[in-house]
Amino acid sequence: MKIVMCRVDERLVHGQVIASWSKILSIRQILVIDDQLAKDSFMGTVLAMAAPSGVKVELVSVDEAVRRIQKDGTQDGVNTMLLFKGPQCALALVEKGVEIRELNIGNMGAGPSRKAISRNVYASASEVEIFKKLLDMGIDVYLQMVQQENRVSIATKL
Repeated sequence: MKIVMCRVDERLVHGQVIASWSKILSIRQILVIDDQLAKDSFMGTVLAMAAPSGVKVELVSVDEAVRRIQKDGTQDGVNTMLLFKGPQCALALVEKGVEIRELNIGNMGAGPSRKAISRNVYASASEVEIFKKLLDMGIDVYLQMVQQENRVSIATKL
């Protein structure tokens, strides 16, 4: 697989991912990487149905994603988006040896323990620490809802 984008968006497969990113990046496969969701076959069916024709969606655990990426590599093959509901699984993937150069943060909703990072991104104290850890690992973590918007380094918002 050729990883063309890594994105955190708790809405997962939805209009912006499909309309904006999948067309611009010619994405043909989306791996939703989440240990809890990987056990939910109903959610897998729903997400697969939400994808446009020609885009395969699979829910996989972090360990399964690591196996698949290590087997297939990251530079050749089908254009693939790695999609995470939250930053925890992105960090887990990196800690298990998968190299990620960039992590796009799309949407993380408000909640009682979350503070605003931007208009569309709210993060808990533990999620802020994950972002800092990813930045310290040399990963370009940035905010960008759709391709037409400018990238903003999350480091400027923490």
